Amino acid sequence: MASLPGQYGAGGAAARWADIQRRADDLTQTLYALREAAPTEDERARVDDVLASLQALRSATQTGDPSLAGGPYPGDLQTRLQYFQAALQALRGPDEAR
Repeated sequence: MASLPGQYGAGGAAARWADIQRRADDLTQTLYALREAAPTEDERARVDDVLASLQALRSATQTGDPSLAGGPYPGDLQTRLQYFQAALQALRGPDEAR
């Protein structure tokens, strides 16, 4: 990202990365609250899936080599993003699925 122009250039990359990390922290806290409020075990399990996939994604971005990062979702960063997206979509009800 540091080699890209604009907001992703060398000066903006660190700030952008810090913003991404802050948002991921906020999402994690929201997911923990959602899990605690979930009325059924199935809904808690779906939130747990999102939490696990988010952790695997964050782990992959922090190691620099996603294949070396531990967790339930091996593979490259794109694969982990796909797991995360699928887990998020599973949280939606049938009316909200698109």
